Order: sequence, then C-alpha cells, then structure tokens
Amino acid sequence: MSVSEKKTEYRPAHGVSEKLVSTDVPVQSQQSSPGFSPVSRFIRDPRAAEKAVKKAAHEGHRLRLRERYDKSGFEAFADHEVLEFALTYIIPYSDVKPQAKALLKRFGDIPGVFAARRENLMEVPGIGPAAARFLHVLREIAQIALKKMTLGKNPVLKSAADLVAYLGAEMSNLQEEQFRVVFLDHSNTVIKDETLSHGIEEQTAVYPRKVMKRALALHATGIIVAHNHPTGLTKPSKADIEITRALAAASATLDIRFLDHLILGREGKGYFSFRENDLLS
Repeated sequence: MSVSEKKTEYRPAHGVSEKLVSTDVPVQSQQSSPGFSPVSRFIRDPRAAEKAVKKAAHEGHRLRLRERYDKSGFEAFADHEVLEFALTYIIPYSDVKPQAKALLKRFGDIPGVFAARRENLMEVPGIGPAAARFLHVLREIAQIALKKMTLGKNPVLKSAADLVAYLGAEMSNLQEEQFRVVFLDHSNTVIKDETLSHGIEEQTAVYPRKVMKRALALHATGIIVAHNHPTGLTKPSKADIEITRALAAASATLDIRFLDHLILGREGKGYFSFRENDLLS
C-alpha cells in the first residue's frame, strides 16, 4: 500500500544474597587450631562450596560486562548481551545469559522483548514478576524521554507525523492490536491519551459512544485515534473503515473535531493516515 506524500496539518479549533554454611567452631579456635584451612568451612556442606564457586564466577562475568559497557557502551555487545547486562541488575547471583537468549528466541528481537506484555515475559523460564516489571520500567522510561525530547512537555499535535512521534515508540512493536485515543484541547495540545482496548487483530472492540463520553468528561474539543497492526501491514481493513465512519459521525453530532485515524505498522514500516489519504473530510 502506498502512503500519500502530502503532509496534512491538523487544524486547531477556531480562535486558538545466600549465606555460606560454616562449622560451629568459633573463629578464634579456628585460627588457633593446627592445620586450619579456610576450605574446612565447606567440609560439612559441599553444596555451599559449589554455590560460592558459581557465585564468584558469575560476579566475575558481570564485572567484565560492566567494564566493557563503561569502555564503549553497547557498541560491541550482541543483542543477548544487552539483555543479559540489564537482567544483572534485577536477578542476583546467577547466570542470566540463558534468560536473555530465551527472551530473544521467544520475541524475536530487543524491540519485541520490550513490547511484550508482562504475563508473556513471565512465560519465559527464569523471568519472574520482578524481572518482567523491570523490563517494563526500562521501556516506559525510554518512552517518556522520547516523547519529551520529540514534542516537549506539553505536546501539540499538528500532523500525522507528530502523532507517530508521540505514539510510535509505544505502539509500533506490540504483539497484539491496541486502540488508543488522544484527547486534545482547542489548540491541539494533548490533554490525555488512553488505551481504549486491546486484543487480537481485527477483533479489538471499539465503541464510539465510549470515546465520546470520555472526550466530554475531559472537556476535549478534538480527538485522534490510532491503532497498530501487529502484522506490520498498514492497509486499512473493512472494519477499520467502518469504525472510522462511526467515530466521525459521533464526533460531528457533539461538535468534537475528529482529526485523524492512524494505523501504525511495525517499527520502520510506516503508517496510514485516513486524513492524508482523503478518507476524512
């Protein structure tokens, strides 16, 4: 599908750790005992010795990862090493390389990992609630920073390109379809953006009445809606066209500006704007 080259601006409203098991011998008597060796503390619990050796090995590997990062960032890191490095900060005293590789195998690439839902992340062996939450925290911090760097503290959306900059990082690599609504004031400044629904592609329920009710509650004078296609294709489906018409009719009834409906593909695959393609008047 070809996307129109013209850039249509949205018009504003009119006017504006584990412990090692030691012997019961006191330290003083150990030091004074003939032939005492530090190894003797593990004699009663060989497993403690094994854990200590593994812990030392893992700490050495983690230290080397940190030294590499301090020297040149992620420049010479493989993808699994990037995830491994991140996981060392939330999963202590163990080798996290298997988890990092399993994440990539399950979700394809780093963007896919960070776009995955928490419950799906926790399906990967070795990834528990804390690690899944940590990965989401990293993703959301990056998204907040990107939004503010791109459009400032109070984003004003003038075109489809602005909306892609505002929502693209959050929606482009999602594993399921998500329908978002951005509520705007009279000058097209974002009041709030919300996820209206999510689910399997082409089965995500959208209710115009619910959108309008929320717009009125927020005193919004304009809305933009957007959803992603996990397949990466941006061509609108029959259902996409029908919901766009229904939203346009409901907006007109309440004198709320329906500025655009965007379909986002996977990262780097572009977008489809109903307004730029003359499907919204």
